[in-house]
Amino acid sequence: MEIDVLAGTVQPVDKTIAAKAQERFDNLIKPVGSLAKLEEMATRYAAIYGSADKNDVNYPCKTVLFWTDDAGTAAEYMQGSRPACVLAENSGVKSQTFLVTAESIEEALLEGVLLAKEAIGTNGGQQVLALGCVDSSVPEYNAENFEAGGYDFLNQLGSRTIAAMAGAVLQAAALKVPVMLDGAASCLAALAAVKYNAAAADYVFAGHVSAEAAMEELLQKLGLSAPLRLDIKICRGEGAILALSLLDAGIKAYKEMETFAEAGVHVEVKEFSHAEEIKAGKQGAK
Repeated sequence: MEIDVLAGTVQPVDKTIAAKAQERFDNLIKPVGSLAKLEEMATRYAAIYGSADKNDVNYPCKTVLFWTDDAGTAAEYMQGSRPACVLAENSGVKSQTFLVTAESIEEALLEGVLLAKEAIGTNGGQQVLALGCVDSSVPEYNAENFEAGGYDFLNQLGSRTIAAMAGAVLQAAALKVPVMLDGAASCLAALAAVKYNAAAADYVFAGHVSAEAAMEELLQKLGLSAPLRLDIKICRGEGAILALSLLDAGIKAYKEMETFAEAGVHVEVKEFSHAEEIKAGKQGAK
């Protein structure tokens, strides 16, 4: 099956680069860890693109992909009149709408691969995709089906749209393009992709926690935590679009803030640091 071949090309990111990026954040002129999720997003982004050098980490081109298997819904999103489309435009995020025409889960997976490849293009450079499912209904996550493999998991869900999105996640991961997830549908798609290859998890980001059933459990299964809690009941990509601005904020801090060394600020000698004094005091008390 072609999807298995594609999944096999997904490589885990280099965690040492993420560690180096975090080290830079830790040495910026600010309290350690004070930017919280912004730091996590930017370090993961740096690791995906393979460099912790602030000059190599650039603001990505951002595209939200709207997915549906309904032609009428697709037409509305293509016209750009729906709220998520307006939000994307106001946020400087390009939008594309894909109508899933495949008649089976297997075909939908491959259709999603091709559509994602089209969206990513051949221009190279740094970019990120956001996923939004705009179907009228989304199948709910059933914990009993969790042990099923990728194809069986998708088959049990029975959504060709989610299958196409899963194919898109795998294609993006294979091309080292990060994906910002939205609501439960995109999380289900990412979970299916991870079942094909666990390394795909390195390329997906949680946008927000929605009010949809089992949303927090889905994020837990993916090993993700979200920077936003928007409590949106019916997700159409809005949370992922908003989260993209947070990724930009993290990158801005990473690139434009200075470390103590860059600013020429004196760094404490370890043995005379306040932390070492406290440590010595505790040892003396023993």
